[in-house]
Amino acid sequence: MIRLREMSERIVVQTPITTADAAGGQGIVWQNLASLWAEVRPASATEGNRIGGTTTRRFLKIFIRERSDIALPIQVIWVGKTLRVLALRANGPGHTELECEEILQ
Repeated sequence: MIRLREMSERIVVQTPITTADAAGGQGIVWQNLASLWAEVRPASATEGNRIGGTTTRRFLKIFIRERSDIALPIQVIWVGKTLRVLALRANGPGHTELECEEILQ
């Protein structure tokens, strides 16, 4: 169970909005949905090789109060970093876990 005092990190949850671009195509713009208190925990990290160097992926678990307006696809901004949300899970009564990924070049 998550305690309120453990939710000491501020995050911003964003949702994608599809917009028309000048060339007649479509682009995605991320719009702020909510600014929330959360608990952020490191989960794991992996490293791999690709053309141009090494890529490190860091996985984080973010715990928030349950909200009915949060559904995939979303992303999270935390301490200036953009995190891709891979999954949402109920985590006990009234709480949601977000499984997130940050790609470090």
